[in-house]
Amino acid sequence: MSSKAIRSVRNRCGASACLLACLSAAVISFSGNLSAQAISGDLVGTITDSSGSAVSNATVTATNSGTNIKTTAVTNASGEYRIGNLPAGEYQLAASATGFATSTLMGVTVQLNQTATANLTLQVGQVATSVEVSAAGALIDTTTAQIQNTYNTKQVADLPVASGTEGVLNLSLLQAGVASNGGIGVGTGPSIGGQRPRNNNFTIEGVDNNDKAVTGPVVFVPNDSVEEFTLLQNQFSAEFGHSSGGQFNTIVKSGTNEYHGTLYDYMENRNLNALDQQFKNEGIYTPPRFDRNHLGANVGGPILKNKLFFFGSLEYSPLGQASKPGAVYAPTSAGYSTLSSAPGVNQTNLGVMQKYAVAPAVTAGAPVITVGNVSAPTGIIPIAGANFTNAYYGVSSVDYNISDADQLRGRFIFNHTNQISNVNVDLPAFFTPVEQRLYLATIAEYHTFNAHLTNEFRLAFQRTNESQPVGNQTFPGLSAFPNLQFNDLGLQIGPNPSYPQGRIINLYQGIENMSWIHGSHTVKFGTEFRDYISPQLFVQSLRGNYQYSTATNYLLDITPDFL
Repeated sequence: MSSKAIRSVRNRCGASACLLACLSAAVISFSGNLSAQAISGDLVGTITDSSGSAVSNATVTATNSGTNIKTTAVTNASGEYRIGNLPAGEYQLAASATGFATSTLMGVTVQLNQTATANLTLQVGQVATSVEVSAAGALIDTTTAQIQNTYNTKQVADLPVASGTEGVLNLSLLQAGVASNGGIGVGTGPSIGGQRPRNNNFTIEGVDNNDKAVTGPVVFVPNDSVEEFTLLQNQFSAEFGHSSGGQFNTIVKSGTNEYHGTLYDYMENRNLNALDQQFKNEGIYTPPRFDRNHLGANVGGPILKNKLFFFGSLEYSPLGQASKPGAVYAPTSAGYSTLSSAPGVNQTNLGVMQKYAVAPAVTAGAPVITVGNVSAPTGIIPIAGANFTNAYYGVSSVDYNISDADQLRGRFIFNHTNQISNVNVDLPAFFTPVEQRLYLATIAEYHTFNAHLTNEFRLAFQRTNESQPVGNQTFPGLSAFPNLQFNDLGLQIGPNPSYPQGRIINLYQGIENMSWIHGSHTVKFGTEFRDYISPQLFVQSLRGNYQYSTATNYLLDITPDFL
C-alpha cells in the first residue's frame, strides 16, 4: 500500500518576490485593453454628445434584464467608461449627464470572457427626457486579439454535438483550429492548435476543474444547467494561465425575477441507432444494447424580487450496454474430471480454475489442454454480465444582491456515479462496483468601493473521491486473489489487474482580483492561492500478475512465463 500527498501553492504574483511581481504584472494601459474576469463579462465604451465630443462625469448604468440588478460607472475625462464583473446575460445600458437627456440602449448582450464595446450619444435636453434605442447592434470585442467562441443556452440546447459524453465541451469541435485528440497525444479533450489535449485548462465558475492524473475535466455540468461556455485559444490574460492549450470555461445558470423550469431527456437508444458497418461485416444485423439517457429537470426564480435568486437542477443518467468480449475458452466439467487424474497436476490450481471457468460444451476447433498423455478439449464460455453506469448530477446556484455595491454568488455542484467495472476483466464473477463522488463549491463577493475601484474575492473547494476495489475472492495460500492470464485459452481469471486503487483529492482555492480606473488608464492586478491535498493508492500489479503461455504450465505449477 502506498500513499502520496501533494500540496502546491500557486500565486499569480509570484512566490519569492511577490510584491515586485505584482507591481510588474499591474500593467497600465487604456481601459479597453484589459481582459474580462474568468466568470463574467465586461462593458466598455465612450459617451459623446451630438457633436462627437466626449462627455465626462456621465453616469452609465447597466441593468440586468432578468434580475433588474444595476451596476453603475462614471466616465472619465475622455468620456470612457468601464463596467466589470457583469454576469453573462442581456442588459439595458443607460447614460445620463447634467444638461443632457438620458439615452438608453436595449438588448446589450454580455458574454462570458468578452469585453463588449457599447457607445452612446447624448442629446441636449432635460434629464427627465429619455432617448431610447430599441436594440443594440452586434457587440464586438475589440479589446483583445484572443481567438474565442462563446456558446449560450440556446446553442447548447439546439446543437446536437452537445449531447455527447463531455456535454457542452464537445461544442468546441465546431471551431476552427480545434480537432479531436486522435493521434495527437495523451490527455482528455480536443486538440487546440495542434497541441496535446493535456495542455488544456478546464474551469467551472472560475474554479480549477482539471484532473491532475489523467488530465481533462473532473466535474461534469449537465447541458441544461449551463448558462454559457466559452473556449479561448490564444492570447489569453494571466487570469487564466495554467496551460498553453485551450481555456475551457463554463458558468452555470442563475435565477431571474421570473420562475422558469425545464423537464428534458437526451435519449440514445439501440432501436433508434443506425447499424454500424463493422457489425454488418461480422454478420450481426441487430444493434447490440446501448441505451443511455440524460433525464433531468431544473427550476429557477426569485426568492426576493430584485434581490435574491436561486437555480437548481438534478439529472439522472443511466447507461446500459452489452459486453462483447472476445472468445474465451475453458475445459468442460468432463474435461476437469479428466485433468484431475493427470499426473503432476496441482489440485489447488485446478480447483481455482474450475470454480470460475467452466465451458458448457466442447467447441470444434478450440484449444486442447494436454498434461503428459492426458488431453482435455475446451469450449467457449458464454459471457453475459452486468454492464451499466448510473450517474446523478446536481447543480444549485444562489445570487444575492446585498446592495448596489455588494453582490454574492454561490454555486454547488455534485456528481455521484456508480458502475459495474468490466474493464480488463473476462469473467463476470470478477466484475466490481466502482464509485465516484465529486463535489465543487464556490462563493464569490463583488464589491464596488466607488466608480473607479472594484474588487472580486472568491473562495472555492473541490473534492474527488474515487474507489476501485476488488471482490472477496480468495486464492488458497495467498493474501489476495492474483491476476492469472492463459495465453492459449485467451482467458483471464481475476479482477482488473490495476485494482485495487483509489484517490481522494481536496482542492482549496482563493482568488483576489482588483481593478482600479485612474483617468484614462486601468490597473488590474490579483493573486491566487491553491492547495492540493491528494492521498492516493496505486501500486502496479499489487495483487500479483501471472501470465502463462499455456494453461498446462499453470496446472503443473510451473513458474509463470511473465510476472
